[in-house]
Amino acid sequence: MGADSARHYQWYPFVNIGHALVAMHGNERQRAEALRNMRCGLQRVADRAADVNPAFKHGIPFIWCSNNLTVAFVTQAMLYRKLSGDCQFQEIETAMRDWLFGVNPWGKCMVVGLPENGDYPRDPHSMISHGHDYKITGGLVDGPVYTAIFKSLRGVVLSHDDGYAKFQGGAAVYHDDYCDYSTNEPTMDGTASMTWFLGELAKAARR
Repeated sequence: MGADSARHYQWYPFVNIGHALVAMHGNERQRAEALRNMRCGLQRVADRAADVNPAFKHGIPFIWCSNNLTVAFVTQAMLYRKLSGDCQFQEIETAMRDWLFGVNPWGKCMVVGLPENGDYPRDPHSMISHGHDYKITGGLVDGPVYTAIFKSLRGVVLSHDDGYAKFQGGAAVYHDDYCDYSTNEPTMDGTASMTWFLGELAKAARR
């Protein structure tokens, strides 16, 4: 984390809770080292956000599955805060969470069907959705990619006018279009990873 690019699937699995488990169950030295590693990773992303995307406090590179990496950051930040009591990353944790739900340059919630009458992916890259009009509610789409990545894709032509064209002038693009498999494909791993931090938020709301 904190880099501006990565090899394909270099950071897979996107959510890795190994350090958190060591911090929970290790001895004092192991716990301290695990928390230090978590803190260093979070700090790198926070530093990058301050440099390249201070308005949205988003420090994840716009490579394939950028939303999955955003989920991973939110999960790591939440676990670190709970295990260490250190709240210094809570602001960026909140900003990155909110990015997924619409506080981004496209004003787009990245989860299909949420909120019910809101602005979410209506034309995701999914045959059961596009071909059979079956709504895959809850699916997290891949998310924005660097403009250069999108332009390098072969054979990708949008199926309709880009409703977000006026927001596409920056370093990254997102298209709510069935034909854009790089930004608008729901992923099982990203969706599954998101359930933990949503569960934690639900628990907090019930307190």
